[in-house]
Amino acid sequence: MAAMFRSALVLAAVATGAWAAPAPTYCNPLNLDYGSGLRSPRHSADPVIVRFQERYYLFATEDVPGYRVSEDLVHWRRVEFPRDLWSLTSDRGGGLYCAPAVAADAGHLYFIRMERRTAVKAVPVLRSADPAAGRWEKCGELRPTKDPALFFDDGRAWLYHGLAQPTRVFEIDRKTWTEIPGSERQLRAEINDVTAFVGGYERGRRELLDETDTAAWLGRFGILPCQEAAWMTKHRGRYYLQYATPGTVSAWYCDTVMEGDSPIGPFRHVDYAPVSLKVGGFMGSAGHSSVFSDASDRLWRATTMWIGVHDLFERRLGLFPVGFDPTGRMFTDTALGDYPRRASDGRLAGWWVQSFGRPCAASSSLADHPPTLAADENCRTWWSARTGNAGEWFEIDLERPRRVQAIQVNFADQDLAAKVLAPGEAGYRYRLLGSNDGRQWRVLADRSAAPGTGPHDYVELAGAGMWRRLRVENIFTPGQGKFALSDLRVFGHGGGDAPPPPRLVEVRRHTDDDRNATLSWTPAAGADGYLIRFGVAPDALHLAIQVQGGAKGSLTTHALTRGVSYAWRVDAFNANGLTVGRVWGK
Repeated sequence: MAAMFRSALVLAAVATGAWAAPAPTYCNPLNLDYGSGLRSPRHSADPVIVRFQERYYLFATEDVPGYRVSEDLVHWRRVEFPRDLWSLTSDRGGGLYCAPAVAADAGHLYFIRMERRTAVKAVPVLRSADPAAGRWEKCGELRPTKDPALFFDDGRAWLYHGLAQPTRVFEIDRKTWTEIPGSERQLRAEINDVTAFVGGYERGRRELLDETDTAAWLGRFGILPCQEAAWMTKHRGRYYLQYATPGTVSAWYCDTVMEGDSPIGPFRHVDYAPVSLKVGGFMGSAGHSSVFSDASDRLWRATTMWIGVHDLFERRLGLFPVGFDPTGRMFTDTALGDYPRRASDGRLAGWWVQSFGRPCAASSSLADHPPTLAADENCRTWWSARTGNAGEWFEIDLERPRRVQAIQVNFADQDLAAKVLAPGEAGYRYRLLGSNDGRQWRVLADRSAAPGTGPHDYVELAGAGMWRRLRVENIFTPGQGKFALSDLRVFGHGGGDAPPPPRLVEVRRHTDDDRNATLSWTPAAGADGYLIRFGVAPDALHLAIQVQGGAKGSLTTHALTRGVSYAWRVDAFNANGLTVGRVWGK
C-alpha cells in the first residue's frame, strides 16, 4: 500500500510503504533544502516568518532566490521574485539576500533588504498584494541599513537596525516610504568594555567552538559580542525590543530582550533575559529571530541554529513556541527543542530519543568518522562511508524492539566537491528500512525518487511500530560527496521507566564574578542526560541547558545576570521519559 508522509517544514513528498502518513509533528532543525542547487556547504539563517492573507511567508539569508510560502507551517513551496527585480532584492545578484526586513499590513507584504556595500546610497522598498504569485512592485527607497527589522504600530512604521553596533530606529513616512528626517534615535548604548556587560550570556566568544562549560573558558572573555538583529514584539501595550548576541557562529547564540512603553523607548534591561536560549542537545543556538502569530493567535519564534563544521557560517533554522507569563515576562520554549513537537502548537510530542549511544554498523567508514558518531546526539560529529555510491548503508541496533514513532535522518554533507550543486541533483535519495531480526526488512520510507530531500529529513510513521534495527540505504548522494550521517535519530518510547529524580546538591555562584555558577547534582540511575531549568522565580524557569550523558553530575554556566537571584531545577531524561527534580533556591 502506498501512503503519504510529510517531512516537517518541507515540501510534501510521496513515500512507498505501509508505515508513512501525514505527520502532525515537526522536528528542529527544520528540514528545508537550504539553498539546494545553489552552493556548498548549504546554509541559511536570520529567518523572518510573516503571516499575510491566511498564508505564511518565510524569508531567510541566502536560502533561495526568493522566499517560501505555506498554508500550515508544514508544507512550503518556493516563490521567486520577478527576474527584473532581482537586482533590487539582492546585493550579490542572483536573487539572494541577507537578513531582510519583512512585515505586513492589511493590504501588502513589504520587503527591505540589508545592504552590505558601503557605496550604495539607497535600497528599494518592495511591496506585494499577491506574494503567493510572486508579484511585487517598488514603492519607495530608504538609506542602507544592516540587520533591519520593520514594525507597524497604530498606523505608523518603524525601521530598527544595527549590526555590531547599538540598535537604532527611525520612522518611515507611510505615504512616500521614505525616512522621516530627524526621527532616528539610539535605543541602547554602545559598550566597548567586555567586563561591563551585566548579562553573562553576552560576553566574549568562548562559545565559538566549545558547546559545554569547562575550566578551559577561564580568562577567555576578551572579545566583544556582536550585538545585532533587532526585533520588536508588542504584547498588551508593552514593547519588547529583542536583539541577538554574542555572535552567530556560536552554540550560545541567543536573543536577549529589553522592555519599554513605546516603540521608541526608553527601553530597560530586564532581569529574566535572555528571551531565547537553546544550549545543548543535538543542535544549539536560538538567535537572530523573528516572532509571529499563527492563525490561532499563538506566537512562534523562527530562529537561527548553528552547526559550523564545514564553514563557520553553516547554519539552520528552528521554530519554537513563544509565551508570556502572568507578570509579562516573555519566554521561548526551547527545552528539548530538537525533539519532535506538535505542529499545531509547538508543544513536545512526548517521544524520546531511542538511538542515543546504541550500537551501530555501516557498510564502510572513514577512519575519523566511525558509526558511533551517528548516535551521539551531536550535529557536529558524524559517520561517513568511504564513498557516495549507491548501496552504502548505516544501521543502528536499538538492542530490543522499541516503539518507534518518528525518525530524523540527518545528512552530514561529507566532501561535497561541487561549489555550486547542480539543480535537481542537490537532494539526498535513500531508503529507510526497519527490522527486528536483521534478516527481514520492511520499507518505512522510500525516498529513492523524491526530489529535494533536505539534510534533516523527518519521517513520522503512520502508526507506532515495534522495531529493533533501522537502516538507511544510500541511493544517491549529491555534490559527488560521501554518504554520511551526523545522526540517525529515532524517537518513540523504550518501554521502560523514566530515571529517578536527580538531587541537586549545590548551586555555587562564583564570588569573583556572579555571572557564573557551578551546579552539582547526584547522577540518576538509567539517565541519558539532564535538563537544567533556571529562571528568576520558581514558577518562571524559562531558561534551559541540556546536558547529554547520564554519568555527568556538574555544570558551570556563565549565562547569568549580575545581582539577580535564580531558582534552579535539574530534571533527568532517558528513552522512556523525563523526571522532574526539586526546585532549588528562591
